[in-house]
Amino acid sequence: MALTKMKLVNIIGMMSYLDDTVSVLGRTGVFQPDETAEFFSDNESMIPISSSNEYSPMLDKLKELMIGAGIRAEIVDSDEYDDVSLDRIRSFINDTESQLGELITVRDNLNSEIVVCDENIEKAKHFVGLDLDISKISDCEYIITRFGRLPKDSYLKLQAYSENPYVEFFPCTKDDVYYWGVYVTPLSEADNIDRIFSRLFFEKVEISDINNKPADYVDQQTKLKTKLSEDKAKVDKDIEAYTKEHKTEILKVFTALCKQHAYVSIKNHACKYRRSFVLVGWIPADYEGQIKEALDKIDTVEVTFTRGEDEMKHSPPVKLKNRFFFRPFEYYTEMYGLPNAREIDPSWFLALTYTLLFGIMFADVGQGIMLLIAAIYMYKKMKMPLGALLIPCAISSTIFGFIFGSVFGFEELLNPVYKALFGLNEKPVDVMEGNTTMILIFGAVGIGVVLLIIAMILNIVSCFKRHDVGGALFGVNGVAGLVFYVSLIVGLVCSLVLNIQLMTTPYIIFLIVLPLILIFLREPLSKLIRGERKIFESGIGSFIVDNLFEMFEVMLSYVTNTMSFLRVGAFVLVHAGMMKVVFVLAGMFGPVGYTITIILGNILVAALEALLVGIQVLRLEYYEMFSRFYIGDGRKYEPVTVKDI
Repeated sequence: MALTKMKLVNIIGMMSYLDDTVSVLGRTGVFQPDETAEFFSDNESMIPISSSNEYSPMLDKLKELMIGAGIRAEIVDSDEYDDVSLDRIRSFINDTESQLGELITVRDNLNSEIVVCDENIEKAKHFVGLDLDISKISDCEYIITRFGRLPKDSYLKLQAYSENPYVEFFPCTKDDVYYWGVYVTPLSEADNIDRIFSRLFFEKVEISDINNKPADYVDQQTKLKTKLSEDKAKVDKDIEAYTKEHKTEILKVFTALCKQHAYVSIKNHACKYRRSFVLVGWIPADYEGQIKEALDKIDTVEVTFTRGEDEMKHSPPVKLKNRFFFRPFEYYTEMYGLPNAREIDPSWFLALTYTLLFGIMFADVGQGIMLLIAAIYMYKKMKMPLGALLIPCAISSTIFGFIFGSVFGFEELLNPVYKALFGLNEKPVDVMEGNTTMILIFGAVGIGVVLLIIAMILNIVSCFKRHDVGGALFGVNGVAGLVFYVSLIVGLVCSLVLNIQLMTTPYIIFLIVLPLILIFLREPLSKLIRGERKIFESGIGSFIVDNLFEMFEVMLSYVTNTMSFLRVGAFVLVHAGMMKVVFVLAGMFGPVGYTITIILGNILVAALEALLVGIQVLRLEYYEMFSRFYIGDGRKYEPVTVKDI
């Protein structure tokens, strides 16, 4: 439930050893290079090293050949080609292209010719009923022949042109939508007849390349396709044989190219200083010994390490480190924004609260189990990160469904279980009962109050970690805001619910009014703590006016954030209400219809509620809680690794 500690690596050495250095760093797979010049105030003498990546064209060419041969790109555990010269690798790729590439080209050309044959057969087969030589028809000097297709309803409309002897369509074949055939017109009437058929949505088909009867042409193209397919099968065997013989070596070269490609990306972050290079980057603190040991073996290279906490101005990259239960919820944390190095990782808080709220709002034993099965499938089969975090949510839904006594909407099904286990005649919580409904509503608000208080406490801790003492003490979500909010809630509950007159004058002055004054003055008080001289930059009058409007927004935010949790209780009632509607509809049918309606109704309600509940709980997390204690402006730790290439 924390961030991985990072260390800044500062490396300096002779230029002649730069390639060896980046190779060592690249092999570790944990080094994230940074812009070196930005770490030095006197960087005018530093020259950025910007070299073109000469491995990219070769890597692209090899990938193209591998795709053509059906070789799956993968990194293999081999260093055979790591120290091989660039010329030898280029020679290997050229040889592969001349042999394998030529076979792939021949196969692709054959595929193209087969596609053309298929198109010709598809085009000509509609006119096989025409027992005429197409080439002879095309040679006619005073007659125009149009081949194509006519919609069936348009074919029927031809009767309206029966008085015109030139409007005649000769169908050859037909399908469910079209008549395929030909119409013939004298050259002098061609324009007029073409306009008539155009209005009838006639679609012309070009068959000028057919030089004999359509049936003969189809037979010719079919034989040609068979011959081409046989040739392609032979080439496929040759490609398969070549691949089987050279696949291992191709993957080794591919791995070596990926490594060198990655190493160049590290090299381009270095700077040249006289005859030396300087390279700066980040690693997890646990890898300090491994990096130091590897770099110490390279002559002239010196390396120093600095704690990430001491380099906050350079924004150390962030790597989340959570336990098994909390890890899936890093997906939502990253969606909002990663914490910076001085913030609290909220993934654990998000995991606990999201699972709790989701379970309450989607409380149903049967639908919870359905969601669990779907979540496992999403995670295991579809590799969706959303599936992993829905698994604990589905378990929570099943547990709360047992508490509320709902199984696929059947509210009385578990009564015998309660009787056997707890001696109860009915379920412990009947959400549709009047008194219980009010308890759910007030309980939802109570949950919201507790979670908002926890969020404020987290903000105080986070402010101290960021050395923002003013924000921790006087902020809206600092100590002053926490005292105000807790005192107001406790006072109202005691006065309105418990009939205890706690809201006395001293209570109001010291626990409600005074915290509000401190919140109002948080900006100048924070500047005093930081030792700044200019407290009111725009004048006292402007400060008072601006903060009066801001205080109104602050007061409103306390109310709206708290009331937003009413939706937690509302969704419990919505579930019971929607399932009651399903049972009313099912009662309108016989036994078979009743069963089908219940099944379909449960599927619909479960899908709809899972979507809505997931969105609403996430909204509560982001807008009501995260906004009080979390900034999320960190940058992700993304080391250079060969597998990413």
